Amino acid sequence: MITVHLSSILLKMVVFVMLAVLIAMMIDLGSGLYKAKQRGELRTSEALRRTLSKFISYEGGLTIAAMVDFLISMAGFFELFGIARMSEVPVVTILVGIFLLIVEFMSVREKADAKTKKQQADTAELIAKLITKEDIKEILEHIKNTQSNETAN
Repeated sequence: MITVHLSSILLKMVVFVMLAVLIAMMIDLGSGLYKAKQRGELRTSEALRRTLSKFISYEGGLTIAAMVDFLISMAGFFELFGIARMSEVPVVTILVGIFLLIVEFMSVREKADAKTKKQQADTAELIAKLITKEDIKEILEHIKNTQSNETAN
C-alpha cells in the first residue's frame, strides 16, 4: 500500500516535469514564429518539423529518466543510505528536466539576439554592396569641399 502511494507521488512529479518541458518547447516555437513574423520572414513547416523532432528527443529522454527513477524507487536504493524520503523524488527526471528547460530558455534568448545580429549584418552587407569605394571618395570630397567653402566665407 505504501509503495503504491510513493509511486503515485513519483508519477505526479514525473508528469509535472514532462509538462514543464513541453510548455517550454511551445514557448520556444511561439517565440521563433513571432520573431519570424516581426521580421517579415517566411514561416515554413521546417520549424514545426524541428519542434516535432525535438519533442520526440526530449520527451523520450524524460521517459527513460522516469523509468530509471521508478527502478531506483522500486529497488529501495535510497533506503540503503538512510534517506527513504528521497524514494518519492524522481531525481534523474528532475535533473534532465532542469537541463532541458535551461536549453529551451537559451534557445528563446538566442533567437532574439541572433536574429537581431543577423539583421544588422545583412544591413551592413547590403550597404557595402550598394556603396563602392568611388562613392565613398566622392562623398568625402564633397564634405571636404563644403567645409572649405564654409571656412572661406
